[in-house]
Amino acid sequence: MSTLLRSIFSILSGKAAGIIISLAFTPILVRIISQEQYGLYVSVLAGFSIFALLAKGGLFDSSRKIIAENIKNQTTASDVVSISVLISIAYGITAVSVASLGILFEIVPSRYVSFVWILLIAVIFGNVFSIVKGAFYGQQREHVAEILNIGRRVFYVVVGLALAYIGYDLIGLFTAYSISFVVIGVLGFILLSRYFRFSVPSTKSIRRHGREIAAFGGFQMIGGLSAAFLYKSDILLVEYFQTSTATALYNSAIVPAEMIWFVPSVIQMAFLQHTANLWAEDDIEEINVQIRTGIKYSILALTLFGVGLFALAEPFLQVYFGGDYVAAADTLRLLIIGTFFFGISRVIVPVFQATGWVKHTELMTVGALLVNVLLNIILIPQYGIIGAGIGTSISYVMLFVGNICIWFYSPFEMVSLRWTASLVLAQSVFTVVFLAIVSIIETSPLISLFVFPPSGLVLFISTNVVFGHIPIQELRYQIKSVTERI
Repeated sequence: MSTLLRSIFSILSGKAAGIIISLAFTPILVRIISQEQYGLYVSVLAGFSIFALLAKGGLFDSSRKIIAENIKNQTTASDVVSISVLISIAYGITAVSVASLGILFEIVPSRYVSFVWILLIAVIFGNVFSIVKGAFYGQQREHVAEILNIGRRVFYVVVGLALAYIGYDLIGLFTAYSISFVVIGVLGFILLSRYFRFSVPSTKSIRRHGREIAAFGGFQMIGGLSAAFLYKSDILLVEYFQTSTATALYNSAIVPAEMIWFVPSVIQMAFLQHTANLWAEDDIEEINVQIRTGIKYSILALTLFGVGLFALAEPFLQVYFGGDYVAAADTLRLLIIGTFFFGISRVIVPVFQATGWVKHTELMTVGALLVNVLLNIILIPQYGIIGAGIGTSISYVMLFVGNICIWFYSPFEMVSLRWTASLVLAQSVFTVVFLAIVSIIETSPLISLFVFPPSGLVLFISTNVVFGHIPIQELRYQIKSVTERI
Protein backbone atom coordinates (compact mmCIF):
# COMPACT_ATOMS: atom_id res chain seq x y z
CA MET A 1 0.00 0.00 0.00
CA SER A 2 3.05 2.30 0.32
CA THR A 3 2.98 3.32 -3.35
CA LEU A 4 -0.76 3.89 -3.21
CA LEU A 5 -0.46 5.97 -0.03
CA ARG A 6 2.30 8.04 -1.64
CA SER A 7 0.04 8.69 -4.61
CA ILE A 8 -2.89 9.55 -2.36
CA PHE A 9 -0.73 11.95 -0.35
CA SER A 10 0.50 13.68 -3.53
CA ILE A 11 -3.03 14.11 -4.88
CA LEU A 12 -4.37 15.08 -1.45
CA SER A 13 -1.74 17.81 -1.18
CA GLY A 14 -2.72 19.11 -4.61
CA LYS A 15 -6.43 19.00 -3.80
CA ALA A 16 -5.88 20.72 -0.45
CA ALA A 17 -3.88 23.46 -2.16
CA GLY A 18 -6.65 23.80 -4.76
CA ILE A 19 -9.27 24.18 -2.03
CA ILE A 20 -7.17 26.82 -0.27
CA ILE A 21 -6.85 28.71 -3.56
CA SER A 22 -10.62 28.48 -4.12
CA LEU A 23 -11.31 29.54 -0.55
CA ALA A 24 -9.26 32.66 -1.16
CA PHE A 25 -10.53 33.29 -4.71
CA THR A 26 -14.32 33.08 -4.36
CA PRO A 27 -14.97 35.55 -1.51
CA ILE A 28 -12.75 38.13 -3.23
CA LEU A 29 -14.44 37.55 -6.57
CA VAL A 30 -18.01 37.94 -5.25
CA ARG A 31 -16.99 41.27 -3.74
CA ILE A 32 -15.42 42.54 -6.99
CA ILE A 33 -18.26 41.61 -9.36
CA SER A 34 -22.01 41.84 -8.80
CA GLN A 35 -24.21 38.90 -7.81
CA GLU A 36 -25.75 38.86 -11.28
CA GLN A 37 -22.29 38.83 -12.92
CA TYR A 38 -21.25 35.99 -10.62
CA GLY A 39 -24.30 34.00 -11.69
CA LEU A 40 -23.41 34.58 -15.37
CA TYR A 41 -19.78 33.63 -14.70
CA VAL A 42 -20.90 30.38 -13.05
CA SER A 43 -23.31 29.43 -15.85
CA VAL A 44 -20.72 30.12 -18.59
CA LEU A 45 -18.07 28.02 -16.85
CA ALA A 46 -20.60 25.25 -16.22
CA GLY A 47 -21.45 25.06 -19.91
CA PHE A 48 -17.83 25.34 -21.02
CA SER A 49 -16.65 22.64 -18.60
CA ILE A 50 -19.06 20.19 -20.24
CA PHE A 51 -17.88 21.20 -23.72
CA ALA A 52 -14.21 20.94 -22.69
CA LEU A 53 -14.81 17.49 -21.23
CA LEU A 54 -16.34 16.38 -24.52
CA ALA A 55 -13.33 17.80 -26.38
CA LYS A 56 -10.91 15.78 -24.20
CA GLY A 57 -12.57 12.50 -25.20
CA GLY A 58 -11.74 10.78 -21.90
CA LEU A 59 -8.04 10.71 -22.77
CA PHE A 60 -6.85 11.72 -19.30
CA ASP A 61 -8.21 8.50 -17.76
CA SER A 62 -7.32 6.45 -20.81
CA SER A 63 -3.68 7.56 -20.88
CA ARG A 64 -3.07 7.11 -17.16
CA LYS A 65 -4.65 3.64 -17.13
CA ILE A 66 -2.77 2.29 -20.15
CA ILE A 67 0.54 3.83 -19.07
CA ALA A 68 0.08 2.26 -15.61
CA GLU A 69 -0.46 -1.13 -17.24
CA ASN A 70 2.80 -0.71 -19.22
CA ILE A 71 4.78 1.11 -16.56
CA LYS A 72 7.71 -1.35 -16.82
CA ASN A 73 8.02 -0.91 -20.60
CA GLN A 74 9.29 2.59 -21.30
CA THR A 75 9.10 2.20 -25.09
CA THR A 76 5.43 1.22 -25.02
CA ALA A 77 4.63 3.94 -22.49
CA SER A 78 6.29 6.55 -24.72
CA ASP A 79 4.27 5.33 -27.70
CA VAL A 80 1.07 5.62 -25.68
CA VAL A 81 1.91 9.20 -24.68
CA SER A 82 2.80 10.22 -28.26
CA ILE A 83 -0.41 8.73 -29.67
CA SER A 84 -2.48 10.28 -26.88
CA VAL A 85 -1.04 13.73 -27.61
CA LEU A 86 -1.84 13.43 -31.32
CA ILE A 87 -5.39 12.24 -30.63
CA SER A 88 -5.94 15.02 -28.07
CA ILE A 89 -4.85 17.70 -30.54
CA ALA A 90 -7.14 16.23 -33.21
CA TYR A 91 -10.04 16.20 -30.75
CA GLY A 92 -9.29 19.79 -29.75
CA ILE A 93 -9.18 21.09 -33.33
CA THR A 94 -12.46 19.32 -34.10
CA ALA A 95 -14.14 20.76 -31.01
CA VAL A 96 -12.97 24.31 -31.76
CA SER A 97 -14.21 23.99 -35.35
CA VAL A 98 -17.64 22.79 -34.23
CA ALA A 99 -17.94 25.57 -31.64
CA SER A 100 -16.90 28.20 -34.20
CA LEU A 101 -19.61 27.00 -36.57
CA GLY A 102 -22.08 27.13 -33.69
CA ILE A 103 -21.20 30.77 -33.11
CA LEU A 104 -21.29 31.69 -36.80
CA PHE A 105 -24.71 30.08 -37.27
CA GLU A 106 -25.94 31.82 -34.08
CA ILE A 107 -26.61 28.58 -32.20
CA VAL A 108 -24.72 29.97 -29.20
CA PRO A 109 -26.81 32.67 -27.42
CA SER A 110 -25.48 36.16 -28.15
CA ARG A 111 -24.85 37.00 -24.48
CA TYR A 112 -22.26 34.19 -24.33
CA VAL A 113 -20.48 34.69 -27.67
CA SER A 114 -17.69 37.03 -26.54
CA PHE A 115 -16.87 34.71 -23.63
CA VAL A 116 -16.88 31.57 -25.78
CA TRP A 117 -14.39 32.99 -28.30
CA ILE A 118 -11.97 33.63 -25.44
CA LEU A 119 -12.50 30.25 -23.82
CA LEU A 120 -11.91 28.33 -27.06
CA ILE A 121 -8.22 29.22 -26.71
CA ALA A 122 -8.13 26.89 -23.70
CA VAL A 123 -9.51 23.84 -25.52
CA ILE A 124 -6.46 22.57 -27.45
CA PHE A 125 -3.94 23.50 -24.76
CA GLY A 126 -6.27 22.08 -22.12
CA ASN A 127 -6.31 18.80 -24.04
CA VAL A 128 -2.53 18.67 -24.15
CA PHE A 129 -2.36 19.46 -20.45
CA SER A 130 -4.76 16.58 -19.70
CA ILE A 131 -2.35 14.17 -21.42
CA VAL A 132 0.55 15.64 -19.47
CA LYS A 133 -1.33 15.00 -16.24
CA GLY A 134 -2.41 11.53 -17.36
CA ALA A 135 1.16 10.56 -18.23
CA PHE A 136 2.53 11.63 -14.86
CA TYR A 137 -0.35 9.91 -13.08
CA GLY A 138 0.25 6.70 -15.02
CA GLN A 139 3.93 6.85 -14.06
CA GLN A 140 2.80 7.33 -10.44
CA ARG A 141 4.47 10.75 -10.39
CA GLU A 142 1.24 12.41 -9.35
CA HIS A 143 3.10 15.10 -7.43
CA VAL A 144 4.48 16.56 -10.68
CA ALA A 145 1.01 16.78 -12.23
CA GLU A 146 -0.41 18.37 -9.09
CA ILE A 147 2.35 20.99 -8.92
CA LEU A 148 1.62 21.96 -12.53
CA ASN A 149 -2.12 22.13 -11.84
CA ILE A 150 -1.59 24.30 -8.75
CA GLY A 151 0.63 26.60 -10.80
CA ARG A 152 -2.09 26.95 -13.42
CA ARG A 153 -4.75 27.78 -10.81
CA VAL A 154 -2.54 30.33 -9.06
CA PHE A 155 -1.83 32.02 -12.40
CA TYR A 156 -5.55 32.13 -13.20
CA VAL A 157 -6.58 33.45 -9.79
CA VAL A 158 -3.94 36.17 -9.55
CA VAL A 159 -4.24 37.42 -13.13
CA GLY A 160 -8.03 36.95 -13.29
CA LEU A 161 -8.75 38.86 -10.09
CA ALA A 162 -6.35 41.64 -11.12
CA LEU A 163 -8.07 42.06 -14.50
CA ALA A 164 -11.54 41.93 -12.93
CA TYR A 165 -10.54 44.50 -10.31
CA ILE A 166 -9.27 47.05 -12.84
CA GLY A 167 -12.55 46.85 -14.75
CA TYR A 168 -12.38 44.00 -17.27
CA ASP A 169 -14.90 41.96 -15.22
CA LEU A 170 -15.82 38.61 -16.81
CA ILE A 171 -13.76 39.23 -19.96
CA GLY A 172 -10.67 39.54 -17.77
CA LEU A 173 -11.53 36.41 -15.80
CA PHE A 174 -12.04 34.23 -18.86
CA THR A 175 -8.95 35.63 -20.58
CA ALA A 176 -6.83 34.68 -17.56
CA TYR A 177 -8.48 31.23 -17.53
CA SER A 178 -7.53 30.53 -21.15
CA ILE A 179 -4.00 31.91 -20.90
CA SER A 180 -3.34 29.75 -17.83
CA PHE A 181 -3.86 26.61 -19.95
CA VAL A 182 -1.60 27.94 -22.71
CA VAL A 183 1.27 28.71 -20.32
CA ILE A 184 1.07 25.57 -18.18
CA GLY A 185 0.19 23.33 -21.14
CA VAL A 186 3.40 24.29 -22.96
CA LEU A 187 5.48 24.12 -19.76
CA GLY A 188 4.03 20.72 -18.86
CA PHE A 189 4.74 19.31 -22.32
CA ILE A 190 8.38 20.44 -22.10
CA LEU A 191 8.69 18.83 -18.66
CA LEU A 192 7.07 15.62 -19.89
CA SER A 193 9.69 15.30 -22.65
CA ARG A 194 12.26 14.61 -19.93
CA TYR A 195 10.49 11.40 -18.96
CA PHE A 196 9.19 10.13 -22.31
CA ARG A 197 10.69 9.96 -25.78
CA PHE A 198 8.36 11.69 -28.22
CA SER A 199 8.32 10.57 -31.84
CA VAL A 200 5.92 10.15 -34.71
CA PRO A 201 4.31 6.79 -33.89
CA SER A 202 4.42 4.02 -36.48
CA THR A 203 1.30 2.71 -38.20
CA LYS A 204 1.67 -0.54 -36.29
CA SER A 205 1.87 1.29 -32.97
CA ILE A 206 -1.18 3.41 -33.79
CA ARG A 207 -3.19 0.31 -34.69
CA ARG A 208 -2.05 -1.45 -31.55
CA HIS A 209 -2.58 1.34 -29.01
CA GLY A 210 -4.64 4.01 -30.73
CA ARG A 211 -7.85 2.02 -30.80
CA GLU A 212 -7.46 1.02 -27.13
CA ILE A 213 -6.76 4.63 -26.09
CA ALA A 214 -9.70 6.00 -28.03
CA ALA A 215 -12.10 3.19 -27.03
CA PHE A 216 -11.45 3.35 -23.28
CA GLY A 217 -11.43 7.12 -23.49
CA GLY A 218 -14.76 7.04 -25.29
CA PHE A 219 -16.39 5.03 -22.50
CA GLN A 220 -14.83 7.32 -19.91
CA MET A 221 -16.07 10.33 -21.85
CA ILE A 222 -19.64 9.02 -21.72
CA GLY A 223 -19.40 8.60 -17.97
CA GLY A 224 -17.48 11.84 -17.58
CA LEU A 225 -20.05 13.78 -19.57
CA SER A 226 -22.86 12.20 -17.60
CA ALA A 227 -21.09 13.07 -14.36
CA ALA A 228 -20.41 16.62 -15.57
CA PHE A 229 -24.06 17.06 -16.52
CA LEU A 230 -24.93 15.58 -13.15
CA TYR A 231 -22.82 18.31 -11.50
CA LYS A 232 -23.70 21.16 -13.84
CA SER A 233 -27.17 20.54 -15.32
CA ASP A 234 -28.86 21.91 -12.21
CA ILE A 235 -26.83 25.13 -12.52
CA LEU A 236 -27.75 25.49 -16.19
CA LEU A 237 -31.43 24.73 -15.49
CA VAL A 238 -31.55 27.25 -12.62
CA GLU A 239 -30.11 29.83 -15.02
CA TYR A 240 -32.74 28.85 -17.63
CA PHE A 241 -35.81 28.75 -15.37
CA GLN A 242 -34.83 31.42 -12.83
CA THR A 243 -32.33 34.31 -13.00
CA SER A 244 -28.57 34.88 -12.83
CA THR A 245 -29.06 35.98 -9.21
CA ALA A 246 -30.71 32.64 -8.40
CA THR A 247 -27.82 30.88 -10.18
CA ALA A 248 -25.35 32.77 -8.00
CA LEU A 249 -27.26 31.70 -4.86
CA TYR A 250 -27.39 28.09 -5.98
CA ASN A 251 -23.69 28.03 -6.81
CA SER A 252 -22.91 29.40 -3.35
CA ALA A 253 -24.49 26.17 -2.05
CA ILE A 254 -22.84 23.91 -4.63
CA VAL A 255 -19.27 25.17 -4.03
CA PRO A 256 -18.98 24.26 -0.32
CA ALA A 257 -21.08 21.09 -0.74
CA GLU A 258 -18.63 19.75 -3.33
CA MET A 259 -15.67 20.65 -1.13
CA ILE A 260 -16.61 17.99 1.42
CA TRP A 261 -15.84 15.19 -1.04
CA PHE A 262 -12.26 16.26 -1.65
CA VAL A 263 -10.85 13.22 0.20
CA PRO A 264 -12.99 10.71 -1.79
CA SER A 265 -12.04 12.53 -5.00
CA VAL A 266 -8.35 12.16 -4.08
CA ILE A 267 -8.81 8.42 -3.50
CA GLN A 268 -10.72 8.17 -6.77
CA MET A 269 -7.87 9.80 -8.68
CA ALA A 270 -5.32 7.42 -7.14
CA PHE A 271 -7.34 4.20 -7.42
CA LEU A 272 -7.70 3.92 -11.21
CA GLN A 273 -4.02 3.54 -12.13
CA HIS A 274 -3.20 1.50 -9.01
CA THR A 275 -6.14 -0.86 -9.49
CA ALA A 276 -5.20 -1.31 -13.16
CA ASN A 277 -1.72 -2.33 -12.07
CA LEU A 278 -3.03 -4.77 -9.40
CA TRP A 279 -5.60 -6.20 -11.81
CA ALA A 280 -2.87 -6.84 -14.39
CA GLU A 281 -1.01 -8.80 -11.66
CA ASP A 282 -4.23 -10.67 -10.66
CA ASP A 283 -3.97 -9.40 -7.06
CA ILE A 284 -7.68 -9.27 -6.17
CA GLU A 285 -7.07 -9.54 -2.43
CA GLU A 286 -5.04 -6.34 -2.42
CA ILE A 287 -7.83 -4.62 -4.38
CA ASN A 288 -10.31 -5.74 -1.68
CA VAL A 289 -8.10 -4.24 1.01
CA GLN A 290 -7.78 -1.06 -1.06
CA ILE A 291 -11.57 -0.72 -1.42
CA ARG A 292 -12.22 -1.27 2.29
CA THR A 293 -9.55 1.24 3.33
CA GLY A 294 -10.77 3.80 0.80
CA ILE A 295 -14.39 3.53 1.93
CA LYS A 296 -13.45 3.83 5.59
CA TYR A 297 -11.47 7.04 5.20
CA SER A 298 -13.99 8.48 2.75
CA ILE A 299 -16.84 8.01 5.25
CA LEU A 300 -14.72 9.50 8.04
CA ALA A 301 -13.81 12.55 5.94
CA LEU A 302 -17.34 13.02 4.59
CA THR A 303 -18.76 12.86 8.11
CA LEU A 304 -16.24 15.30 9.58
CA PHE A 305 -16.59 17.97 6.89
CA GLY A 306 -20.21 17.27 5.96
CA VAL A 307 -21.64 17.42 9.46
CA GLY A 308 -19.57 20.48 10.29
CA LEU A 309 -20.78 22.33 7.20
CA PHE A 310 -24.38 21.15 7.72
CA ALA A 311 -24.42 22.58 11.24
CA LEU A 312 -22.64 25.82 10.29
CA ALA A 313 -24.26 26.44 6.89
CA GLU A 314 -25.64 29.90 7.69
CA PRO A 315 -22.56 31.37 9.41
CA PHE A 316 -20.34 29.93 6.65
CA LEU A 317 -22.34 31.57 3.87
CA GLN A 318 -22.57 34.82 5.86
CA VAL A 319 -18.81 35.09 6.38
CA TYR A 320 -17.57 33.50 3.16
CA PHE A 321 -19.96 34.85 0.51
CA GLY A 322 -21.68 37.71 2.33
CA GLY A 323 -25.14 38.39 3.70
CA ASP A 324 -26.78 38.27 0.26
CA TYR A 325 -26.02 34.54 0.03
CA VAL A 326 -27.40 33.29 3.38
CA ALA A 327 -30.69 32.40 1.64
CA ALA A 328 -28.91 29.38 0.13
CA ALA A 329 -28.38 27.70 3.53
CA ASP A 330 -31.26 25.20 3.27
CA THR A 331 -30.21 24.27 -0.28
CA LEU A 332 -26.66 23.71 0.96
CA ARG A 333 -27.91 21.31 3.65
CA LEU A 334 -29.91 19.34 1.09
CA LEU A 335 -26.89 19.06 -1.19
CA ILE A 336 -24.66 17.86 1.66
CA ILE A 337 -26.92 14.84 2.20
CA GLY A 338 -26.67 13.80 -1.45
CA THR A 339 -22.97 14.65 -1.62
CA PHE A 340 -22.25 12.26 1.26
CA PHE A 341 -23.53 9.27 -0.71
CA PHE A 342 -21.97 10.46 -3.95
CA GLY A 343 -18.61 10.80 -2.20
CA ILE A 344 -18.67 7.12 -1.23
CA SER A 345 -19.52 6.17 -4.83
CA ARG A 346 -16.43 8.01 -6.05
CA VAL A 347 -14.20 5.55 -4.20
CA ILE A 348 -15.81 2.43 -5.67
CA VAL A 349 -16.25 3.53 -9.30
CA PRO A 350 -12.56 3.70 -10.41
CA VAL A 351 -12.03 0.13 -9.22
CA PHE A 352 -14.80 -1.08 -11.52
CA GLN A 353 -13.56 1.09 -14.39
CA ALA A 354 -10.07 -0.38 -14.20
CA THR A 355 -11.31 -4.00 -14.10
CA GLY A 356 -13.72 -4.27 -17.01
CA TRP A 357 -16.93 -2.90 -15.45
CA VAL A 358 -16.70 0.52 -17.06
CA LYS A 359 -19.87 0.06 -19.15
CA HIS A 360 -21.89 -0.71 -16.03
CA THR A 361 -20.68 2.34 -14.10
CA GLU A 362 -21.31 4.62 -17.07
CA LEU A 363 -24.84 3.23 -17.42
CA MET A 364 -25.51 4.02 -13.77
CA THR A 365 -24.19 7.56 -14.22
CA VAL A 366 -26.36 8.13 -17.29
CA GLY A 367 -29.40 6.85 -15.36
CA ALA A 368 -28.70 9.18 -12.44
CA LEU A 369 -28.27 12.07 -14.88
CA LEU A 370 -31.65 11.43 -16.50
CA VAL A 371 -33.33 11.32 -13.09
CA ASN A 372 -31.53 14.52 -12.09
CA VAL A 373 -32.59 16.42 -15.21
CA LEU A 374 -36.19 15.20 -14.97
CA LEU A 375 -36.52 16.14 -11.31
CA ASN A 376 -34.89 19.52 -11.88
CA ILE A 377 -37.22 20.33 -14.78
CA ILE A 378 -40.19 19.48 -12.55
CA LEU A 379 -39.00 21.05 -9.29
CA ILE A 380 -36.99 24.19 -10.24
CA PRO A 381 -39.89 26.16 -11.80
CA GLN A 382 -42.00 25.56 -8.68
CA TYR A 383 -39.46 25.53 -5.83
CA GLY A 384 -36.44 27.38 -7.24
CA ILE A 385 -33.02 26.45 -5.88
CA ILE A 386 -34.56 24.26 -3.16
CA GLY A 387 -36.05 22.13 -5.94
CA ALA A 388 -32.64 21.91 -7.62
CA GLY A 389 -31.11 20.76 -4.34
CA ILE A 390 -33.76 18.06 -3.87
CA GLY A 391 -33.43 16.75 -7.44
CA THR A 392 -29.64 16.64 -7.32
CA SER A 393 -29.49 14.93 -3.92
CA ILE A 394 -31.97 12.23 -4.97
CA SER A 395 -29.95 11.50 -8.12
CA TYR A 396 -26.73 11.24 -6.06
CA VAL A 397 -28.35 8.71 -3.71
CA MET A 398 -29.62 6.68 -6.68
CA LEU A 399 -26.10 6.62 -8.15
CA PHE A 400 -24.77 5.29 -4.85
CA VAL A 401 -27.38 2.51 -4.75
CA GLY A 402 -26.62 1.56 -8.36
CA ASN A 403 -22.88 1.26 -7.75
CA ILE A 404 -23.48 -0.86 -4.65
CA CYS A 405 -25.49 -3.22 -6.88
CA ILE A 406 -22.55 -3.44 -9.32
CA TRP A 407 -20.24 -4.17 -6.40
CA PHE A 408 -22.48 -7.04 -5.28
CA TYR A 409 -22.15 -8.77 -8.67
CA SER A 410 -18.45 -7.94 -9.17
CA PRO A 411 -15.61 -10.32 -8.19
CA PHE A 412 -14.67 -8.06 -5.30
CA GLU A 413 -15.56 -8.73 -1.68
CA MET A 414 -18.32 -6.67 -0.08
CA VAL A 415 -17.52 -5.07 3.27
CA SER A 416 -19.16 -6.92 6.16
CA LEU A 417 -22.43 -5.69 7.67
CA ARG A 418 -20.89 -5.69 11.15
CA TRP A 419 -17.98 -3.52 10.03
CA THR A 420 -20.33 -1.11 8.26
CA ALA A 421 -22.76 -0.90 11.21
CA SER A 422 -19.96 -0.08 13.64
CA LEU A 423 -18.60 2.65 11.34
CA VAL A 424 -22.04 4.18 10.74
CA LEU A 425 -22.94 4.07 14.46
CA ALA A 426 -19.79 6.00 15.38
CA GLN A 427 -20.54 8.70 12.81
CA SER A 428 -24.16 8.90 13.96
CA VAL A 429 -23.09 9.48 17.57
CA PHE A 430 -20.75 12.27 16.51
CA THR A 431 -23.42 13.85 14.30
CA VAL A 432 -26.12 13.93 16.97
CA VAL A 433 -23.82 15.32 19.67
CA PHE A 434 -22.23 17.98 17.45
CA LEU A 435 -25.53 19.20 16.01
CA ALA A 436 -26.95 19.44 19.55
CA ILE A 437 -23.96 21.51 20.72
CA VAL A 438 -24.20 23.94 17.80
CA SER A 439 -27.97 24.37 18.19
CA ILE A 440 -27.74 25.05 21.93
CA ILE A 441 -24.85 27.55 21.92
CA GLU A 442 -25.62 30.85 20.19
CA THR A 443 -22.73 33.01 18.95
CA SER A 444 -21.98 35.39 16.09
CA PRO A 445 -21.24 33.85 12.67
CA LEU A 446 -17.53 34.67 12.79
CA ILE A 447 -17.02 33.29 16.30
CA SER A 448 -18.99 30.15 15.35
CA LEU A 449 -16.51 29.41 12.58
CA PHE A 450 -13.58 29.83 14.95
CA VAL A 451 -14.99 27.89 17.91
CA PHE A 452 -17.06 24.98 16.60
CA PRO A 453 -14.77 23.43 13.93
CA PRO A 454 -11.84 22.71 16.30
CA SER A 455 -14.16 21.48 19.06
CA GLY A 456 -15.95 19.32 16.48
CA LEU A 457 -12.62 17.86 15.35
CA VAL A 458 -11.77 16.87 18.94
CA LEU A 459 -15.23 15.31 19.37
CA PHE A 460 -14.93 13.49 16.03
CA ILE A 461 -11.50 12.01 16.80
CA SER A 462 -12.54 11.03 20.34
CA THR A 463 -15.67 9.27 19.11
CA ASN A 464 -13.87 7.29 16.43
CA VAL A 465 -11.01 6.38 18.76
CA VAL A 466 -13.52 4.96 21.25
CA PHE A 467 -15.19 2.92 18.50
CA GLY A 468 -11.78 1.78 17.21
CA HIS A 469 -11.98 3.35 13.75
CA ILE A 470 -8.98 5.60 14.39
CA PRO A 471 -6.31 3.49 16.11
CA ILE A 472 -4.52 5.42 18.86
CA GLN A 473 -1.13 4.17 17.68
CA GLU A 474 -1.81 5.44 14.15
CA LEU A 475 -3.06 8.77 15.54
CA ARG A 476 0.09 9.20 17.63
CA TYR A 477 2.24 8.41 14.59
CA GLN A 478 0.45 11.02 12.46
CA ILE A 479 0.71 13.69 15.21
CA LYS A 480 4.41 12.92 15.61
CA SER A 481 4.95 13.10 11.87
CA VAL A 482 3.22 16.50 11.59
CA THR A 483 5.10 17.83 14.65
CA GLU A 484 8.46 16.79 13.20
CA ARG A 485 7.68 18.53 9.91
CA ILE A 486 6.69 21.72 11.72
